[in-house]
Amino acid sequence: MRFDADTRCIVHRPARLHVRELSVERVTRVEAGNRDIAYDRVFLFFHADGEETLVVSELDNGFDAFVRDLRDVFPGIEAWQRAVPSVAFQLTAVDLWTRAAPGEPAG
Repeated sequence: MRFDADTRCIVHRPARLHVRELSVERVTRVEAGNRDIAYDRVFLFFHADGEETLVVSELDNGFDAFVRDLRDVFPGIEAWQRAVPSVAFQLTAVDLWTRAAPGEPAG
């Protein structure tokens, strides 16, 4: 996975012959959380209206650079570790960034 600054797209390759691109302008919310109470692995969920949520794992190659590259686009994304469960076997979800409605500040 990577952020292509020229096209302003998140480029994700979930399988060897499958590539998905998501324009950052289409993202409405970035969420961090886990999917399975048996593991503490955190995922980032990029929600976009009318599209399947794009999901990346903290264990994916290039995750740290990916988050670093997106911190100016989605302020707050660097706090993804807040979604690590404080108690074992607990599901968590934390909104890191939400697109502001017209006339409201982003946050």
